[in-house]
Amino acid sequence: MEFLLAWMLMASVSLAATMSPGPAFVMTVRSSMTYGRAFGIATAFGLAAGVMAHVIFVLLGVSFIIAQSVFLYNFIRYAGAAYLLYIGVKSILSARKNKKIIAVPDVNEGAKPKKETSISKSMLSGFLTNLLNPKAVIYFTAVYTQFITLDTPVTTHLIYGATSVSIEFLWFMGVSIVLTHRAIRERFVACMQWVERICGGLMIGLGVKLALSK
Repeated sequence: MEFLLAWMLMASVSLAATMSPGPAFVMTVRSSMTYGRAFGIATAFGLAAGVMAHVIFVLLGVSFIIAQSVFLYNFIRYAGAAYLLYIGVKSILSARKNKKIIAVPDVNEGAKPKKETSISKSMLSGFLTNLLNPKAVIYFTAVYTQFITLDTPVTTHLIYGATSVSIEFLWFMGVSIVLTHRAIRERFVACMQWVERICGGLMIGLGVKLALSK
């Protein structure tokens, strides 16, 4: 019973953190609305893989070392900011080049993919978005140290880690499915160019905020 209560608390904290707006949400919206459902789900898979990497770092003690090192933390911070700025600028330039988004008959597949992307690239973008987020280093270190001690069984480690990864994937997969639903997508097809511009602007804003944060 004690473990169940601890697990429910940890899962609730993870869900709240996942649902909070941030780079992962913007990346999922951009991928889903611009390229389609399959690419949005691929991005969600990449985001979950990024969470898995942070969980592994925490369990190995790497995140604690990074959190205590100003140099390593700042390195990740600036790398993450540079990546967000790159994606943001790329989105805005892409919106200028592509004046029209063509929807395929099966809306479950979303918009017709552009030549500049692929499933593997969508997965990689999601992975890097979470991997290069320095706040994730602090978050997972702070949260997991509240639930895991030196005496915690390995199976408990695995359950907590699998829970965080599953929540990340299921939430953003759900976001992608909702955004690519026929009724919702038809409302956005006409202004898809602006959706990509807005997402690009948000990415740039988040990148600048991350670079200037202390």
